[in-house]
Amino acid sequence: MLAQGRYWRASLSKAGDSVVLALIRESLPEEMRDLKEFGIEIPLVKWNRVLKNVRTDRKLLGGVLFDFAKQKDHVSVAVGNDRLFGELQRLVLDASAAMVETGVLTLAVVDVGAD
Repeated sequence: MLAQGRYWRASLSKAGDSVVLALIRESLPEEMRDLKEFGIEIPLVKWNRVLKNVRTDRKLLGGVLFDFAKQKDHVSVAVGNDRLFGELQRLVLDASAAMVETGVLTLAVVDVGAD
């Protein structure tokens, strides 16, 4: 496991080539129990798309997550709820830090253009 909050859990897939973001069904409010099996598997090579948009508008992050979700109809519900969205933002940052600390994810300086 990379990171866990009250509603979300982030872990590496068994193959170690993707991050799985999953809702913890026991902690969901009753009105959200239909999200109980919701999870998103994001390939590590695409993680930068998630990390780049984690602090942007929820529609942008939702659009990125939509690309990787199997249950696409649940993305808008999960991202539309303030509690779930706020924790998801923190979880992505915590999972990224954990991956950097363990060497799963590396940071690189990118030259965006010299004058």
